[in-house]
Amino acid sequence: MKKPKPTITPIIISDDNLEFLKKKLDDPNLSQYLKRRFIREIMGSTCFICREMPTKIASYDMDGISLVERYCDKCFKIESE
Repeated sequence: MKKPKPTITPIIISDDNLEFLKKKLDDPNLSQYLKRRFIREIMGSTCFICREMPTKIASYDMDGISLVERYCDKCFKIESE
């Protein structure tokens, strides 16, 4: 089944949380697992494709069932082509 056209919503977080998250992601002493854990805690989930920090939520209405996926800008551009 092909996905229908999604409803796109930007992910909005506070500047404090964004600054904290960027500091954690730039820390070379943190493992990739911990970085993704911080992304999940602050952003709700990681990008559906690359598992990095998402910026958009795509909601698909699939015959009465809602499918929600999060994407970063790069992966969203690839997915929407």
